[in-house]
Amino acid sequence: MDCCASIARALLIFFNFIFWICGGAILGVGIWFLVDKDISSRIEIVQIDSGDDYFKFAAYLFIAFGAFVFIVGFAGMCGAIRASKCLLGFYIFFVLLVIFAEIGAAVLLILYRMEVEDNIVKLLQENIKKRYSEETVRTGWDLAQLEFECCGAVNSMDYDNITYSFPGSQTVPNTCCKLSNREAALDDPSKATPSDSAKCYNRVDTDINTKGCKDSLKDWALKHSTIIIGVGIGIAVLEIFSIVWACCFCRNIGKDD
Repeated sequence: MDCCASIARALLIFFNFIFWICGGAILGVGIWFLVDKDISSRIEIVQIDSGDDYFKFAAYLFIAFGAFVFIVGFAGMCGAIRASKCLLGFYIFFVLLVIFAEIGAAVLLILYRMEVEDNIVKLLQENIKKRYSEETVRTGWDLAQLEFECCGAVNSMDYDNITYSFPGSQTVPNTCCKLSNREAALDDPSKATPSDSAKCYNRVDTDINTKGCKDSLKDWALKHSTIIIGVGIGIAVLEIFSIVWACCFCRNIGKDD
């Protein structure tokens, strides 16, 4: 093999090593989405229907896709090291499949970002109205309201006329109130203790969080989607370079024979 083929081989091994690591990273992101308490609680907040498992499906998709990229990257390295046209041919084919899959995923993610930006208030208010009676949803709202020191989607009025009934004279979650034990409540929202529950339940401004959670939750969702888009773009660039070097290397395999 000539000098150009040797350089192509070295670069192919290098890019596929990075590609292999990226596959592991995508796999890790998918697992992170499933096990991280903060993410799962935020997801519960923006789902209107309790049967809506799109986010879980997306996490499982990340795991499967990451495992696939991990295996393809390994195959590419083996193909380059062994100078196997067969392995490199399969590698090029599967990398092209990965690129098309990434384009589809990017379109869906961009559409999701647009939906979040345009409909965040409606999504959050409908979630409170229809699903606040579910424990996982209440926990999600409690964690968000504690972290961002907010109440409801727009304000505390979002808790009026919902399907859930608060006990006694309570009109809002305790996590909407100014708390005497905020740090302890962050670890266990059920321990949230209002500084003055009577004033909070009567929505006196000095004892209740007056701002809504919509802006904070919107920023959180867009921040995480930006990270995923950035990782995807980086991997796509690596894939394009890998295909170029794989083709260059394949053309030179066996020329000396």
